[in-house]
Order: sequence, then C-alpha cells, then structure tokens
Amino acid sequence: MHGATMSTAVITIGIDPYIHLGPLSIAWHGVTIAIGIAVGALFAARFARERGISVEPLYGIVLMLTIGALVGGRIFYLLEHDPGGIVRPDRLLGSHGFTFDGGVILAVVLIVAYVLRRGLSAAYLDVVAAGLGIGIAVGRIGDIINGEHYGPRSDFFLAVRNSNPNALTPNPHFAYHNGGLYESLLGLLIFAIVWSLRHRLRRPLELTWLVMTLFAAGRLVEFFYRLDSPQLALGLNNAQWSSIGLLVVCAVGWPLTARLARRHRAAQTASKTPTIAP
Repeated sequence: MHGATMSTAVITIGIDPYIHLGPLSIAWHGVTIAIGIAVGALFAARFARERGISVEPLYGIVLMLTIGALVGGRIFYLLEHDPGGIVRPDRLLGSHGFTFDGGVILAVVLIVAYVLRRGLSAAYLDVVAAGLGIGIAVGRIGDIINGEHYGPRSDFFLAVRNSNPNALTPNPHFAYHNGGLYESLLGLLIFAIVWSLRHRLRRPLELTWLVMTLFAAGRLVEFFYRLDSPQLALGLNNAQWSSIGLLVVCAVGWPLTARLARRHRAAQTASKTPTIAP
C-alpha cells in the first residue's frame, strides 16, 4: 500500500480508501470521522473544565452532534443529488455522500433542543464550538484519502492526485483541487483562531457565532474550487448560497444575542442593587 508523498507540484496519495482486514473492509472515511469526533470532544471537555462547568452533559451533546451530522448530512446530500433516494433505505444508508450544511443544520437543532430540554447554560454551545474546528479537520482526512469532494484538475501545490485506482477522483493520473483538504485546513485555521481567543470571548454564544461565521465565509470561498454542489443561481452553487444564508443568520443573530446578554446582565445587576427605604 502506497502512502502519501509530496512532489514539487502537487500532493500524491496512493492510500486505498478502505482498510482491508481479512474479509472485513473499513472505510477511512468512517475511521477519521470517529477519531475527529473524539478529538473535538476532548478539546471541548478541556474548555468546559476551564469554564468551570460540568463535563457530563457533553456525552449527550456529542451524541446529538453525531446523529445530526450523519443524518442531516446524508439527507441534504440526497436532496441535492438524488431526491428520490430519501425514501430508499439502500440510498439513505449509503456510506458516501454527506453535505456539511445539512449536518450542521440538524446538529444545531438537536443540540439546542437537548440543551433547552435539560435546562443547560448556553455556555455548552460555546464549548462545542471550541472543539468543532479540530474535529472537522481530523474527520476530513478520510475524504482526502478517498478523493471525495474534488474540484477541477489543477497543478496547484495543494492539489491532490489520488493515485489509488479505488479512489473517487475521475483519473488517478491527474491532480484535482481537493475539497476535503481545503476543509481540513479551514478547520485547523478556525480552531487556531478560536482556541487562542477562548479566554477573551466570554459572552454567551460569542464563540459559537464566531465559528459559524468563519466556517460560512470559508466554505463560500472553498466551493469555487469544488464540483460537488449543483449550480443554483448567479453563478453560485447550493453550498455557496447556504453559506450566504448562514452569514446572514450570523449577522443578525450575533448582535441580537449580544444585546439580550447585556440586558440580562443589567437586569441581574439592578435586582442585586440594595434599595434604601424612605
């Protein structure tokens, strides 16, 4: 089995997308997603301890994140590429083809519902956000190996040639823009920014909004170099319009939640101010 090498022009990866253990074959895609979830959870737990909040609720939150990412990502992918596949169990349970936006939407819905149901602090959303970037960076390694989410052919130094014949790129002799690699690098960059600012951004949901804004902006640019999202309008594809929609939500939601937090703190301060009887 060939490994990954770096030429003067492009990255060449010859790794088989599947790990073969006798009669059992395990996809790198699934392995790296599982590792990514574990790594992201470890950093989230560390951040929770730094904030002085219980780590125990993270078990349920990570479960909601996993379900949302897998189910939402798969459903959104089928809506884009094969709408009829949603009612076919063999397509719905496929192991290839997940859309980041759909996973994020359902994961956020499930996590928020879980936090509200248990009466947890909004700080738990920031805890998840703190570990999300590194989790995605690790989880996307399987996509790089598989040759998934490729774009046009390229000799860019970060372009990837998946030389293994089982890879998903059209031709093992050519290099392509690799969406998995770009998203992994985006996740690392976001993690570096968020982790360095985690002690400065202490208002509830500040880290959450920052992570969502950075991912939306990064993916808006990234999808100019990918071919796995259908064109929608004005020369932009579905994923880019989803990113624009998320940026609008962040532009409205971030200042709104900051304003509500200030009002809540002012109300708490007023309630603690002693009154002088006449």
